[in-house]
Amino acid sequence: MKKCFSILFAALAAVIMFASCSKADQASEVARKIEAGDTLTQAEYTTVIDYLGDFAQKAQPIQDKINNLPYGDPQATDLQKELSALKEKNGYFDLFKSVLESAPQSSLGADNVALVNKYAGYEWFASPSWATIQTDPEAAGLEVQTPDSDTTGVVAGAVDELKIKSGL
Repeated sequence: MKKCFSILFAALAAVIMFASCSKADQASEVARKIEAGDTLTQAEYTTVIDYLGDFAQKAQPIQDKINNLPYGDPQATDLQKELSALKEKNGYFDLFKSVLESAPQSSLGADNVALVNKYAGYEWFASPSWATIQTDPEAAGLEVQTPDSDTTGVVAGAVDELKIKSGL
């Protein structure tokens, strides 16, 4: 019985290693195509979106901690370093981000558009301008009216504070 568990465990570990290596290989192949100036297929766009979505999901808890700190809290610096280290581990982040942000919706296909919209609510996801950013599923279809101009400076001040907190 003990031998069966160790064989099962070894097989499971091999499958997990293969899957993670396979994703890394796919990302590097897509990066090579982008750098060569080749046109991406819908499957390759899926790789880009999944890569960025995975990063965004890992970065969001760190970003949430930063956002919940009072302005000027020294702990934010440590959390920013943690975000930077995560970004460094994901070496294709900037390349894939620029590709996705400039990708026309028509090139991605319906499944990829849905995938983009799924990840669009994460702060660190590279949402194209056409993405539907829905952070509250309860408010689906809700339209928020915002003023054309901000004469009081309230909105501009809040945006500046968010930029400072998020390191932009």
